[in-house]
Amino acid sequence: MAPVADDDDIDDDFEDDDSGGKDPFESDDDAARLDTSSSGDDDDDFDFDDGSDEDGDYDENETFEADEENDRPRPIYLNPLLLTSVALFLAIVGLVTWMIIGFDEAAYKEATGPVGKYAVVPPTVLAQADPPPAINPPAPAPPPDEPVVADLGEAAPGALEPEPNVPPPGPEPAPLPESEPEPAPQQPAPAPAAAAAAAPPPPPAVEPEPFEPDPAEALAIAPDPGLILQGQVGLLPVIGEDGRQPWHVYGRPVDLDEDIPKIAIVIGGLGMSEAATTAAIQQLPGTVTLAFVPYAPDLSSWIARARAAGHEVILQLPMEPTDFPANDPGPHTLMTEAEAAENIERLHWLLSRFTGYVGVTNYMGSRLTTSPDAMFPILQDLQARGLMFLDAMETPDSIAGQLAGEMHMPNAVNNRFLDTQASRVAIDARLFELEAIAEATGGAVGIGFPYPVTIERVSEWIATLEEREIAVVPISALADGGTPVEEAPAAGGN
Repeated sequence: MAPVADDDDIDDDFEDDDSGGKDPFESDDDAARLDTSSSGDDDDDFDFDDGSDEDGDYDENETFEADEENDRPRPIYLNPLLLTSVALFLAIVGLVTWMIIGFDEAAYKEATGPVGKYAVVPPTVLAQADPPPAINPPAPAPPPDEPVVADLGEAAPGALEPEPNVPPPGPEPAPLPESEPEPAPQQPAPAPAAAAAAAPPPPPAVEPEPFEPDPAEALAIAPDPGLILQGQVGLLPVIGEDGRQPWHVYGRPVDLDEDIPKIAIVIGGLGMSEAATTAAIQQLPGTVTLAFVPYAPDLSSWIARARAAGHEVILQLPMEPTDFPANDPGPHTLMTEAEAAENIERLHWLLSRFTGYVGVTNYMGSRLTTSPDAMFPILQDLQARGLMFLDAMETPDSIAGQLAGEMHMPNAVNNRFLDTQASRVAIDARLFELEAIAEATGGAVGIGFPYPVTIERVSEWIATLEEREIAVVPISALADGGTPVEEAPAAGGN
C-alpha cells in the first residue's frame, strides 16, 4: 500500500510551481500557444480610438464638432414661415383695433342718414344754430312813369340794422326750450302777377306725326292670287299660268339709265324686334330692300307695312354654318348632309311663312353654300317658283351665286357687309367701297343689319348720292347679274 501524502506536502508543491516552476500537467507546446493567444487578445481589447491625434494629443473640438452642429436645433426666430405668419397676424389685429377705436358712430349716422327735405335734424342742433337771414323775393320792375319804392320786407332776427327812417323791430321773442326747435321764418309768397311775369311760359307740347306712307311709293298688294298655291304647310309662291313670276310682280319698278352705277342695300334680320323693324321701314328710303327672318311673329303685317312704304322684301333662309351646332340658325335649317327630299320639305315650310317676297337669301350657310350637290336641288325648286336668289357670301368659298347663274336663275351676289364693325367710320368706309365697285362694274350689293347707327349712316349716305350720279335700287334691279361674282365681301363668319 502506497503512503498517503500530507496536505502540507501538496501545498508546498503548488507553491513551487507558482514561484516559477512549470506546471507538471502542461507540456511546453501548450504553454507557447497560450502565450501567443494571450498577447493577441490583449491587443484587441485595447485597440480603440480615444480621440488622440498622431502625436498622441487629445483634441476635443475636432472630435465632437460635427455631432454638435447636426444635433443643435434651429432657433425659432430663424423660421421664415413662422415670422411671416406672426407679422400678418399682428397687422390684422392692429387694423381691427384701429377700426374699433377710431369708429365714430355719430359721424357714421350723420353721413349715412337721409338727405334732402326728408332729413331728420336733432332738436338740439336746431336750437344752437343761428336762424337764417330773411330773403325777400325780388320786386317786379315798376312802370316807367312811377317812382321806384324799395320793399324792405319784414326784419328777421340776425338781419342787418335798419335804416333811421325805418321803425325798429319789436321786442325779441323769448328763446324756445332746447327740446322744441325754433321754426325757420317763412318766405313771403310772391304776388301772382310777379310770379307769372318771372316764370317763362312752358313750350307747347309737340306730338309726333304718325307715319303715313306715300301712296306713290306703295307697291302692289300681296299676295297675288295667281302667284300662290296652297301647300301642305301653307301658301307657296308659284309662277302664274300667264307666265308671270313673283320676282317680277312683287318687285319695285325702276326706270334708270343703264349707264348709271347702281347699288342695292339690303337690311336683314327684321321682324324679331318691333323697334328695329319699325325704324327700318319708316326711316330708310323705299329703294332699300328689307329681309325678314322666317321665325318672326305677325310676318304678314310687317310685309304689308314694308310694301306700303315702297320696300321690296326678301326671305332669309337659315342654312348650315361651318360651326354647327354650336352656331345654330334655328328650326328647319337646310343641312349639307341631309337628303334632298328632307331639305325641300324644310324649304317649303320656310317659304310658307309669308308671301309677297321677290326672292330669298341665305342666313348663315358658310358650309351649305360651298356644296354644289346640296345647293342644286334647293336652287332648282326656287327657280321653278319664279324667285331670285341673293348669295350673301358668308364665306369667300361660296358657289351658290355662281351655280344660280349657271342655271340661268335670277341672282345677285353680296359685295360688302356694312356693319361687321358697327361704327360710323367703318360703315362709311364700306359704303365708299360699294361706290367704287358700282362705278367699276355697274352695280354693287351691300348687306347690313337694323342697328341704329346703320340706319342713320345709310339714310344720310343715300341723300348724297344724287349729286354723284349714283342710284340706290332694289335688289331685283340687279338680279340679272349686275353684281360681279368675283367681288367677294369681307367674311361674314357664318
